[in-house]
Amino acid sequence: MTLWRLEVLRLTRTHRWTIIVGVYVAFAVIGAFSARFMGEIMTNFATDIVVEVPDPRPVDGVGQFLGNVTQIGLLAIVIVAAGSLTIDARTEVAAFLRGRVERARTLLWPRYTVVAGLAVFSLVLGTAITWALTGVLIGGLPAPPMIVGTLYGSVYLLFAVAVVSAVAGLVRGTTATVFLSLLALLLLPVLGLFPPLQPWLPSHLVGAVASLVEGAPASDYVRATVVTLAAIPALLTLAASGLERREL
Repeated sequence: MTLWRLEVLRLTRTHRWTIIVGVYVAFAVIGAFSARFMGEIMTNFATDIVVEVPDPRPVDGVGQFLGNVTQIGLLAIVIVAAGSLTIDARTEVAAFLRGRVERARTLLWPRYTVVAGLAVFSLVLGTAITWALTGVLIGGLPAPPMIVGTLYGSVYLLFAVAVVSAVAGLVRGTTATVFLSLLALLLLPVLGLFPPLQPWLPSHLVGAVASLVEGAPASDYVRATVVTLAAIPALLTLAASGLERREL
């Protein structure tokens, strides 16, 4: 039983993977259908009011999907990641695992990789479903911006899980890790209110796919990607250092 197989089994046998995958798949379906039938939905609920809704555009399906998973999807990822990355939350289990590796940081890499891989897989799957359903219900979406935008979004999710790893290296409990990780991730868009900072922030990558579909150049997200890719190993180094310094 290797640490990598142990982490895969942790997610599959406890069905934690269904939390993230289920959220992304559900909102992919809901997003495409709500974008297509928003006019009919509004009309049915507002029986005494005339509601004028613009004709749906293909980008609306992507926008509806992103609007939901940016919040609830990220919450699901943080919760599942915190459950895996708070290695010392249960002292007995932590002592058992630490006693079977030379360095405590060895426990971190498989946990980060498996959860981050699951998050990226869920985003790709959700985007693919949105792409397909939007093409059927509203109209086709161009492939290059969809692919490039999804890659940008994947980089952000790798960063988000790295943030959870770093917080878990500083605090012991799962609840505190979830709260502080969400706080850190939510502060980034606030910094984006200052226009000079926005192109450099990891959170700038979240809506890349919708912007690229509407014609924004891919180069708009290069600066944020460089900063994010540089931050990921720094956060993981911080997580590993905190894990090794902590005493049970």
